[in-house]
This record gives sequence, C-alpha cells and structure tokens, in this order.
Amino acid sequence: MAIYLRRVTLLSLALALAACGSAAQTSTPGVNAQVAAAQSAGNGQLVFKKMDIKPDAGAPPLIMNFIANGPNQGGVPCINCVNGASSADNVGLTGPSSYVVSNFTWQYEISFTDLSYKGKCKVSWMIVAPNKKTVDSFSASFTLTSAGGFVLYAVPRSRPSYSGAATVTGKYVCGKSSASSQEPIYFE
Repeated sequence: MAIYLRRVTLLSLALALAACGSAAQTSTPGVNAQVAAAQSAGNGQLVFKKMDIKPDAGAPPLIMNFIANGPNQGGVPCINCVNGASSADNVGLTGPSSYVVSNFTWQYEISFTDLSYKGKCKVSWMIVAPNKKTVDSFSASFTLTSAGGFVLYAVPRSRPSYSGAATVTGKYVCGKSSASSQEPIYFE
C-alpha cells in the first residue's frame, strides 16, 4: 500500500519539534518531554512518545486510548507539533471526520498507552455495514522496541465503493494484550 506521509520529513519534523519544544516548554507532571520516535511501519506510520512511566505492579501492560479517522494528509500524526500548546506533550492529527467524502483517501488512527510491553504488535480495522456485511478490513504489524509511552499508528486507505452508514472498529493485539474501540462512520 502506498504511504502518503513523508517519512523522512515527518521523522525530522517530530524530532526537531520535540527537541525545540522540550527546551522552551514545561512538561506535564509525570511526563518527560523526551524525543518522540516516528517511523514507517508496515503499511502506515508509527509514532511513539516515550514518557516517564513507572506502572503500579497490577497495571496492565497496555491501555487503549482512542481510534480516529479523517482525510489523509502528510505531516500527521505528529507529536509535539501543536503550535501554541502549553507543554511538549501534544499530538497533531488529521481533522476528525467520520463522514467519508467520495474520491478521498482516508486516514485511520489508533492510539494506546504502552506501560510495560516490548514486542510484536498488530493493529487492525474493520468497517461493517448495518447488515453485518464487511465493507473493508485492513491491518499492519510492527515491533515496539521500547515501553513506557504512548503509541499512535496511522494508515492511509483508499475509499471503498460502499455508500451509507457503517461502524469502524480499531483493535490492537500485542502479545497477550488486546483491546478495541469503535465509532460510527458514513460513506458519501
């Protein structure tokens, strides 16, 4: 699948903004303004923000944050890139819109917090019509080499030929941990 994000530019931008942002801004309590790592992974874009996390003994290794979608565009997702944000702990996403316009490539995002997991992960999305027919499904795999931060993964996807209401479900599976979230979506 073609990747529409500029990999080198996004990595350079994320690293530059993280470095500049951490020097000029204060950190959110418990969060280090450390460098975010952005890399191409599978058929999408992986962004990992290292944070100063020391999980309680009973904490799960991973926790679902959210799924989102909107028009595909270069430069996002990104970390520490929101102009005027009061801390270096911020993310930039494509404008959220669950109304998929005809002839657009769409971007699907998933985010989860990684408290203590290192290893292989798979993220997947399934779009299902009200009649339970699968409109589209896709996935990507990557390896988390560091724990203690949050993960943001985005995949650009061509619009299916379907029109009408549907539900999009995003899921991660990392080792023995998994979680999912869903939201309504409508195809013009």
